[in-house]
Amino acid sequence: MVKYGKGSVPLGSDPWGVMVVLSVIGFLLIGGMLTSLTVYMSVMQPLFRWDEAEMGAGPVALLLGMSAGNLFVGRAMRAVGIRRLFAFGVGMAVCGWVAAGFTGTLTFFMAAMALAGLGVGMATIVPGIAVIAQSFHRHRGLAIALFIGGCALASATMPMISGRLIAALGWRETFWTIGAAAGVICAGLVYVLPCSRCGASDGDGAENLGLTREQALRKPGYWLLAIVLTISQLSLNAVLFNLIAYLRHSGFDQADAVTVYSVANFMSLPGLLIGGLTSDRISARILLPVILALQAGGTLALLGVGGDPLWQGRTAIALFIMLWGSMAGLPAQAGSMLLTEMIGQRAYPAMLGIIFTINGFVGALAPVAVGWAYEASGGYALPVFCLGTLTLVASIASLFCRSAPFVAAMAARAN
Repeated sequence: MVKYGKGSVPLGSDPWGVMVVLSVIGFLLIGGMLTSLTVYMSVMQPLFRWDEAEMGAGPVALLLGMSAGNLFVGRAMRAVGIRRLFAFGVGMAVCGWVAAGFTGTLTFFMAAMALAGLGVGMATIVPGIAVIAQSFHRHRGLAIALFIGGCALASATMPMISGRLIAALGWRETFWTIGAAAGVICAGLVYVLPCSRCGASDGDGAENLGLTREQALRKPGYWLLAIVLTISQLSLNAVLFNLIAYLRHSGFDQADAVTVYSVANFMSLPGLLIGGLTSDRISARILLPVILALQAGGTLALLGVGGDPLWQGRTAIALFIMLWGSMAGLPAQAGSMLLTEMIGQRAYPAMLGIIFTINGFVGALAPVAVGWAYEASGGYALPVFCLGTLTLVASIASLFCRSAPFVAAMAARAN
């Protein structure tokens, strides 16, 4: 048993090595599938003659599948162990992505995306954060930030790679190529992961300190945190899956729109590094409201894109990239840290899965909701304004998320 501080780590491997493996898997599945989907959609929409609402159906199915996968993570990690859970998730994600290359109808495409999303949800963010949170005590914030940073790096690079592959091979062949590459690489990586069951009882280690699931479910602050993170995710998804289309409508060509999209995602890397180092020194209860306020400012900056004079549009793009881009990965990181402060480690994987399931299901509505709002209002100004305002309200609401004093005291003793 590896020891970190006074709490035992329930993984029979080097925790930093496990974090690296989880990051690579997240890089391939999040970057190659989730954040690259908008590039495929921009090519598939005119081919299949989908309208704006129909174009959001694929991302919605993917996000709903991810949410369903998140819901079962806590139980699955205890029942079958870490390695088998990730192997099963990777297998489903690859099968769904390869199947998408055979798309002939919107219904078939949605089914393939739902299968891929189910696998992505069971092999990326929620199980990865749960394993890292239970493996690290002293450098937990930095480790989670680096893990999410790997996914953010994928979001900055994989859409451009997917775009070039689509231009060179075609969109069907790119689905098959990315799916096959992810399957081969991840098949070897999952065997590096430990077989232990994360969240299982293991003596008096730090993983058994904190509230039970029933106590956490009765805690108002838990549900407030779930609402806050759901609003944040709804706004992030809306921008993530509609930014390229929005920029195209604002006068950008395809290449420039993809470049702005990728640069904005790349900016989350320094943001996550700074946020991870800071969250190990400052309470997430203080950081989360600041992060959400900056996210709101970056979202509202999009209102100035394409405006006259020319400097106004460029300033808006710069503000969006700096604010939204640098904050994009931090709500999940800070929210996960705050959940640890609030409930401890005993029920952490299950309670984190519930939160990500809620914000996943609601956030999955974002692409279609923006499409409806666009068709109703004739532009993107109204949905962008509403998303920015909602995120600002979430920032204020997060000030009232409080941790249980005895949980914080027990965690301090474990460290």
